[in-house]
Amino acid sequence: TWTKKTCSSEGCTNVVIQGGVCVKHGAKKFRYECSADGCTNNAVKGGVCIRHGAKVKYKKCISEGCTNIARKGGVCTRHGSKVKRCSSEGCTNQAVKGGVCMR
Repeated sequence: TWTKKTCSSEGCTNVVIQGGVCVKHGAKKFRYECSADGCTNNAVKGGVCIRHGAKVKYKKCISEGCTNIARKGGVCTRHGSKVKRCSSEGCTNQAVKGGVCMR
């Protein structure tokens, strides 16, 4: 079986991220930051975050004339995409996390 390498620092059992060491001992997690002055958000497209102008394209529903965002199977909820419901008894809200709604 394959196991993840551990940090080469003495006594450390964390997983290696870069260069044989973990983040605690100097490995840098690779990510781009937004190029706008003073912004520390992750860059999404073109070197900027969504707040500073990065446009993210969402797939549209494949039903003719529909402009909603596709959820599952290329269609929106109005045109047949199944939505998970809350597992609590008597609740018909949409499940958010862990099979239950926010209520």
